[in-house]
Amino acid sequence: MIVIAGMSCHFPGADGLAAFWKLIKANQSAVSDPPPHRSEFIRVADELQIPVRGGYIAHENTFDADRFHIPEREALWMDPQQKLVLTHACNALEDAGLTVDALKGSRTGVFVGAMANDLAYLQFGDVARIEGVNVIGNGLCMIANRLSYELDLHGPSMTIDTACSSSLVAAHYAVRALRDFECDVAVVAGVNVILSTMLQKFYQLIGVGSPDGNCRSFSQHANGIGRAEGVGVLVLCREQDLPVSGRRRAYAAIGGSQVNHGGLTSRFTAPSIQAQVALLRQTYAQASIQPHEIAYVEGHGTGTRQGDLMEIKALQEVFQGRELACPLGAVKSLINHTEAASGMAGLIKVALMLHHEQIPVSTYADSPAALLDASSPVQLIPDARSLSPHRAHHMGVSAFGLGGTNAHAVLASHRVA
Repeated sequence: MIVIAGMSCHFPGADGLAAFWKLIKANQSAVSDPPPHRSEFIRVADELQIPVRGGYIAHENTFDADRFHIPEREALWMDPQQKLVLTHACNALEDAGLTVDALKGSRTGVFVGAMANDLAYLQFGDVARIEGVNVIGNGLCMIANRLSYELDLHGPSMTIDTACSSSLVAAHYAVRALRDFECDVAVVAGVNVILSTMLQKFYQLIGVGSPDGNCRSFSQHANGIGRAEGVGVLVLCREQDLPVSGRRRAYAAIGGSQVNHGGLTSRFTAPSIQAQVALLRQTYAQASIQPHEIAYVEGHGTGTRQGDLMEIKALQEVFQGRELACPLGAVKSLINHTEAASGMAGLIKVALMLHHEQIPVSTYADSPAALLDASSPVQLIPDARSLSPHRAHHMGVSAFGLGGTNAHAVLASHRVA
């Protein structure tokens, strides 16, 4: 069994696990205007008339370079995504009861989901002025490789880019590496930092951007994607390898995960209902459970009309015949779409739900999409529910990439006998 031994995060309105859980329980939106110090970003957006209200973290570039013995000049040119992953990986390892010194030279793997490369996009416009520190401080591969280098970790090290499903795909391959004994501990991260208006402009051009910057996942008022940034890190290990100095109970176990692609659809960025149906069924079969045993699904829920509609239809096909409707939610309704980090936001939310034995209120339960009527086998729920501590619970997490790569995972309650 693969378990989540440690976690750390910084999402909009929530710096740390306790703050994230508080935000989720309060059902409180963290959507806001960009921080004032991003003046150039705001100026360009205003000039191009691009809406940039969204989910932002306040201290994306705060970093203790001395902790990692990184020269000040090199740290200056580092992608904030590298800095965030380094910082929160160490926090997650500490949360798991592991020390950086104890892991040096070990077969610890690093699996990072990332897609944005905004700093490189902004820095590399003038090739004549590029220096070595610009290159090693940027590039998606460097996010994972930097962590392995700085902590002297010798397991697999890779950054995976499958767009919005990146970090859930990264978790899938980390689980496989642990099961295949390619590594003994796996650090899994998802990260996204918004420094450029390029993706906002893209979303606007293809008609999927929310004009007011809010993701209203699975709501009848959904009007598109609101962007967000953040970082989340998990420490995974085999159950028998749980650190003795850590907690006696892991946050959750990972019962199964699967990845697939939608293949040829009506257009390149259009999702496939049948691919999503197949994905969930394969994941539940791998986890040796039936759809009626799922206590909750954390949907992808971008808040686009087509995306939400097709996801709801896929869920209804998988969960049809249930006596009690399966609760459905999406953390994007609170923090917006963290893109490559969205799967990690979902995983951490569900791990906290299992850990605290509670299903929170579904945002927009008072205004669900038309398909989520009383006959639907999946429902947004208006009231929080407690989970029995006397039985195991299973929950699903979905993340679907813009290019068609889909991922789903099942998390389960963990108990140590």
